[in-house]
Amino acid sequence: MRPSPASLGVVRVGSDFAEEFPDGDARSTEATATLVRAGTSVLIELDRSILAAFDVAHPVVTALAVIEGADGPLTPSEISERVLVASATMTATLDVLESRGWVVRTPNPADRRSVLVSITEEGRATADRFLPGIRAVESALMSGLTPKEREQLLGLLAKVLTRAAEVADEPVIALEGRRNRPGR
Repeated sequence: MRPSPASLGVVRVGSDFAEEFPDGDARSTEATATLVRAGTSVLIELDRSILAAFDVAHPVVTALAVIEGADGPLTPSEISERVLVASATMTATLDVLESRGWVVRTPNPADRRSVLVSITEEGRATADRFLPGIRAVESALMSGLTPKEREQLLGLLAKVLTRAAEVADEPVIALEGRRNRPGR
């Protein structure tokens, strides 16, 4: 088994970063790369736990959680929007959920071209089992932080997300700039 990317720790750039990238900011690069590494590490650990317990991928249980948490049946499009995956991927995910007996698809009376997806009792029982397990994994992953540090982390992540949303609403940032190629 491959070691978690978390074992690589915080990303640090070389001491010549400012010379190589005069328009860059070393700490921004380190923070961005470390945030990606942390997120990837968390997802890998969640995937590992879900695969061990249910022999399915993370998106499958995420879709099941969305369906279980809905007020009623959902269309595949509504599920894919909430899970943030393409509709083609959602079709395969729903096939897995249905083959496990966790959901059923029925014709949509409001739209003959569509179906509605409903959770079964077995699907509810599965959600009742894995959702507390996911909370346990999350707690284990964050147990290195004090409650105050978790609150601070949420505040910092909120700032990152706010700025990311603002940047996403602006014109695309051109991928250009100055680089002084090092003599390595």
